Amino acid sequence: MPLHVTGAPDVRRVSILKATGLVEATIEPALATGGSYRQAQAALVTCITDDGHAEIARMRGRSVPNDERLLKAIRKSLAPLAYLRKIENASFPLRVEVRDELHCVEALKQAGFIDAAIRPPSAPQADGDHPEPLELATIRRITPLGRAELARGR
Repeated sequence: MPLHVTGAPDVRRVSILKATGLVEATIEPALATGGSYRQAQAALVTCITDDGHAEIARMRGRSVPNDERLLKAIRKSLAPLAYLRKIENASFPLRVEVRDELHCVEALKQAGFIDAAIRPPSAPQADGDHPEPLELATIRRITPLGRAELARGR
């Protein structure tokens, strides 16, 4: 590690691993010039997380230690998947403005679990109600890949 990944199919796999908390990775910005959203073409995988190592051990048939630090890391890394479960039965299109939810939307979109449009941050409001730039996402649907992930998690 680190591992540089190029090409949309491999970057999508990295996105899925990142969204599920199995690796730490930096994925190139997904905003094209003009503010439109596009599939990322490069990623840098920096490490396999504790959760990732636990999954590898589980797949190899080894037992995983009951480590509270590991369990805490797993819970934190599952935020995008928890958000996917939260919106599973939502009415679409779904508008998203909350910062933590926007991070989940970006991770889930990169992983191919949702179909969403993400607007880049707009200028801060002059009235002082919104001191930070506003970002907005609209989730159009959960993709078949996202539905499969939801089914797998049950």
